[in-house]
Formats: sequence, structure tokens, C-alpha cells
Amino acid sequence: MNIEDLTGKGDKGLQLVTFRLGEENYGIPVWKVKEIIRPMKAYPIPGMAKPVEGVINLRGEIIPVLMIHSVLGIPESVEQNDSRKKRIIILDSGDGGFGFVVDEVMDVAKVNPEDIKKSPEVNADRLCRDAMLGIVQVAGRMIICIDPGKLVAECLNVRELMSECGSVDMAAC
Repeated sequence: MNIEDLTGKGDKGLQLVTFRLGEENYGIPVWKVKEIIRPMKAYPIPGMAKPVEGVINLRGEIIPVLMIHSVLGIPESVEQNDSRKKRIIILDSGDGGFGFVVDEVMDVAKVNPEDIKKSPEVNADRLCRDAMLGIVQVAGRMIICIDPGKLVAECLNVRELMSECGSVDMAAC
């Protein structure tokens, strides 16, 4: 998927939900975001891949929650003040929903797709490099644009993840 595919519905601009992981800023297309919630207890599932923190029961829907920090190789923020700003961004991949734990949701920024510059190929062996769409400057901040569906598809098998999470008995939750 490229930037043009992410603008959606023939719109001339791209709206990005911007968020912070550690000291870095990221953006994902707003139309891929289902909702943003405060952190809730994730129930671990034995045998799940490492970046999966567990699953949450969100109004009867079982949602796997990923520690996106470990997927991208970013240390998780440990500052006490940051815990109040943490959020889970719930996304819809088409194969089912999943959530990313982020340090802080910043805002929604509208950018011109032509302003998004290609990401440099610094580390060609990086596992999820194809999910990095580019970099754009917004209000003096550098935003790394990512495709969350591709990020998860490359790092985990989404369909397998959803079927495993769907078979979990969350009645006790």
C-alpha cells in the first residue's frame, strides 16, 4: 500500500492520527482508526507471539492488544507522568480489530500526500520496513507515517491472531 491508497475516498488530503512512542512521533490514517480508549487490563493468552500483550473485552468484542514499542524496537516509556497519557488505538484491519498501546495520542493532522517524503533505507534488514510509508513534518515535528495493517500483517499473522483470540473464553472478564 502506498500513500495514494491511504488518502481514501478521493480526498485531496490525508488526515493522520498522530501519537508518540518513546521520543518518536508516528501517524496513521484516521480512517483506519476505529476508536481510541484509555488502557484497560489485557488478559494474556498462552502461546501468543511476543508483541501481543493479551486481549481485552471491548463491549463484547475480543481485541488483541499489541505492544507496538517492541514491534518497532522502541523502548517503552517508564516515566510516571506518561502513564496518564497512555492510550490504546483500536484499528480495523478487515480481518478483525486489534489495538496498539501508545505513550500518547497527540492530535489529528491534515497533510498533503505530496509532502510525505520516502523513508530512508538506513537498515534494509528491518523486519517491518515496508510498513513505513514515509516521513512528514507537521507543526515542527517529524511524523513517521506507518500502515498499521501492514505492520501487523508483516509481524504477525492477523487472521491467525484473530482466530486464536476469538476462541478465548472471556466470560470471566
